[in-house]
Amino acid sequence: MSLKRLYVDSETVGLHSMMVLLQWAVEDGPITLYEVWRRPIRETLALIEWMCQYTVVGFNLAFDWFMVCKIYTIFRLCDPDWVPEEHIDEIAMLEPQGQDGPCVKPAAALDLMLHSRKGPFQSLMARDDIRIKRVPTALAYALAEELENRVHLDAIYFAKTADKDAPRWHVFDRKDKWGGLDPDFKDVVLRFNPAGGLKFLAEYALGLKPKFVYKDVEPPTSWRPYELGYAPTALAVSSPEKKWEVWGKKKDKSKVKIVEAVPEPPISDFAADMADEHDDEQVVSKPAPKPDPNCKLLGIAWPGVIRKHIDHWATRADAREYANDDIVYTRALDKHFGSPEPNDDDSVLACMVPAVRWHGFKINKPGIQELMCKAQQVVADSPVNINKPSEVRAYVTAAMDDVEKIVLEESTKKSNLEAILDWEIAAKEECGCHNPDCARCGGTGYMQPGKHPAAIRAKTILNVKFAAKEVELYNKLLVAGKFHASFVVIGALSSRMSGADGLNPQGIKHTKEVRRMFPLAWDGMILSLGDFSSFEVTLADAVYADPALRVKLLSGQKLHALFGMALSGLTYDEVLASQGTDDDWYDKGKRGVFALIYGGDWNTLVQKLGVPAERAKAAYDTFLSDYPGVFKARTKTFNAFCSMKQPAGIGSAVVWEDPSDFAITFLGFKRYFTLENKICKALFDLAHNIPKHWKQCKVKVVRRDRVQTAGGAVASALYGAAFQMQAANMRAAANHEIQSPGAQITKRVQRTIWDLQHVGVHDWQVALMNVHDEILCVNHPTMPDAVAEVVRETVESFRPQVPLIGMEWYKRGASWASKSGSDTEGAVIISYEKDKLDVGARVDG
Repeated sequence: MSLKRLYVDSETVGLHSMMVLLQWAVEDGPITLYEVWRRPIRETLALIEWMCQYTVVGFNLAFDWFMVCKIYTIFRLCDPDWVPEEHIDEIAMLEPQGQDGPCVKPAAALDLMLHSRKGPFQSLMARDDIRIKRVPTALAYALAEELENRVHLDAIYFAKTADKDAPRWHVFDRKDKWGGLDPDFKDVVLRFNPAGGLKFLAEYALGLKPKFVYKDVEPPTSWRPYELGYAPTALAVSSPEKKWEVWGKKKDKSKVKIVEAVPEPPISDFAADMADEHDDEQVVSKPAPKPDPNCKLLGIAWPGVIRKHIDHWATRADAREYANDDIVYTRALDKHFGSPEPNDDDSVLACMVPAVRWHGFKINKPGIQELMCKAQQVVADSPVNINKPSEVRAYVTAAMDDVEKIVLEESTKKSNLEAILDWEIAAKEECGCHNPDCARCGGTGYMQPGKHPAAIRAKTILNVKFAAKEVELYNKLLVAGKFHASFVVIGALSSRMSGADGLNPQGIKHTKEVRRMFPLAWDGMILSLGDFSSFEVTLADAVYADPALRVKLLSGQKLHALFGMALSGLTYDEVLASQGTDDDWYDKGKRGVFALIYGGDWNTLVQKLGVPAERAKAAYDTFLSDYPGVFKARTKTFNAFCSMKQPAGIGSAVVWEDPSDFAITFLGFKRYFTLENKICKALFDLAHNIPKHWKQCKVKVVRRDRVQTAGGAVASALYGAAFQMQAANMRAAANHEIQSPGAQITKRVQRTIWDLQHVGVHDWQVALMNVHDEILCVNHPTMPDAVAEVVRETVESFRPQVPLIGMEWYKRGASWASKSGSDTEGAVIISYEKDKLDVGARVDG
């Protein structure tokens, strides 16, 4: 017998602070608006325990369930007869202790926001701008107006734009290679600002016009609390002695300091004490300090503003009607989607993630402080201000000739700097600078064999950028005193999870030095962990069905090392020996294999790995001949999304052929391209037949070293943007076939482990986090065997579809760094059995 549906939503103080109103209804029953802070605490605790018996249906459950977990675990520490509004400061002081409370888990869950992201409505997720580059200034505004009239897009894609009547297409200035304003060209840009919220989606999908949207009824912005998503307590930013005010240092605008680019959230006296090693010592109240003249008021923590929010949602009629309609529209959307079956992996994880996030994982605070000091020194020693692209460009290009400088002409972004890292000087060559201060040749007039000087400078800049990010991360962790890992369950169009709430767990450095600072397991618990073996390659084997690839993977030799041989000319053993060195050909081989699997060619190898063109072409041709099945499958995907073709060959007329609207994986997840295809077709049509009066424009420009009329240059710019969109679609479709199944498999493993956690309010049995191919599980000492068995069964369940799937799981580890190391116990190796596989068989994917 299926559980009844309980529709839930909440109104809160801020995004991470406190719930003030809880809305709910069972099935088609009456809607209740429950005033959390004006009811006795015992009633709220009983209500939440009662809710856990149902199928909880919501829209963005990760948000609402975080608030439910937070309220329950803090309120249980209070006198059950308290009316919370009368004890705000006392409750705020209990927030950190509440994090160590029990797990709150519903019997079943259905997240309608995540359900919508599995269909065509996924187009409402955040997306990049559409940019038409280098449009002649004479026709830029005419082009923007023409596209405004031609490309009709639903208003929901721009629903968050302040001026709803403003044009969608905008004209932006361009800078030339010297950093000045380019008078000849502009960029024409379509900038999305979609709204995927409940009421916006209800209007878009159901045709229901909400009477109110949030901005109509929200409390005044001056009431918004100062809060931190990665340190979600009021005491992390202020204290009662400070009247919950949050003060921060003013920036010194008289001079630029690199370290000032790293935001440092204010640390309250209480939080500083919490971060100290003497966590068990009593915190003594301190008198309010005198205001620092170099500080300014940043805001007020939630205890200082919550009374206004309580009153707002209790007494304002339109706000209460808005809150009531949250349940009306959630229920209507559920029926519109056909009342989907609850307890899908994504919905279950949408309740797991916030519960785990609120509790938080253990960190090594002294160790992190030490790492932060080291990173701060790297930032302080930077040769330039890394936050000024002009300075970065000048520093790196000082070691380049005019042709080499093109790589940084438009941007000094990370990917462009990384493309320089592998540049090499093959043999002694003349610089031709005639400059004794030349950064390229050191004033000698000759470039010596070895690492290119620009590569060395790019590495220096990247090291500083990485260090600045590390400082930011470590500071956040120390402010929180814990690792509150937060994720968006469907954070990408492939269904992969992404980091959220101000701290991205997936961006934490993958070195033992750093990951040893994350023991994760709190007192009384242990850490189990594991990761998938060569996950992307085994998925590629399943997707591309290439018998030759299967044979090679079962040969015992490493595919990445073999390709590293082709790239470098080294022997197999020499490639393996290069791992971890400054000239790591195993890593280059690995990156090269992924580049080709995901749709790259020999030119990609040149750009991404810095290998000479001749060697890249030879390696590419070898890969092509060795694994024809990979390229056959890849070409099939590319052809499905290649909308613009030249049947008569390069240089002939470009024709349009309708592409596929979605890519689908062997696990059934679709990635839709409907919106991109629509825009791409509009750009193609306009480029194919630009207005007559544009053709008659007498202005001529030099675009890409060609003299063109303004009209011809516009057509070139449109074709360029359209082909760029097409190429992006083709790559995304190829990536989706591998990345999406990987995401779904890791989610399934997490979910089946999470099934071991008791429903309702109970002590923690398992608490999970997933980063890339790794799964980390803090669990009760009685659980490691059960967890390991669940992992084994779940991974094995995918073997019919992914024959080479494998995982190394450890029942006990000392920290996040404890993979295949000496500080692990109870290894469980889950891998394919070679004698049960037909190495020449085609995989039916």
